[in-house]
Amino acid sequence: MKQKYAISKDSETGGLTIQEYAELSKDMFSLVCEESYDQDQIQTAVDEGRKSLVDTLRTPNLYPISDYIEKIADTVADLYQQKDAPGDPVELVFDDVELFQRQEEDVETEEEDSVEIEDLLDDEAPADQAPAKQPRAEEPLDDPSNESLEDK
Repeated sequence: MKQKYAISKDSETGGLTIQEYAELSKDMFSLVCEESYDQDQIQTAVDEGRKSLVDTLRTPNLYPISDYIEKIADTVADLYQQKDAPGDPVELVFDDVELFQRQEEDVETEEEDSVEIEDLLDDEAPADQAPAKQPRAEEPLDDPSNESLEDK
């Protein structure tokens, strides 16, 4: 499924509007949610840093996944650093299929780097990794010459 976010900054008030669209059929998007933010609220969050901006942009109605909200936050920060906001909204389009493919590639890379279970179970360790021999105890545990406390 594709999602589109239209991000616009009002040139008069400085307020921010984010519209979230979902693709219902091929290249046909439907408005799912629209959130408006006050200029002071967004400017303060931009000044405090990315985490604060992400926390401000996420609401109960608009809560994109981390990959998406980070790109949205970067776009919002860029809008507020520019002196003149563009008249048209900035559109970000995300495709879940691409996200899943990227995650699968990351998992495959991790699997290639991981140790195989057969290697862990191998009885013959290389000489440089062989455990040191344990020193023998001086007296066996079952030695009758040792008196226990009960015998005294």
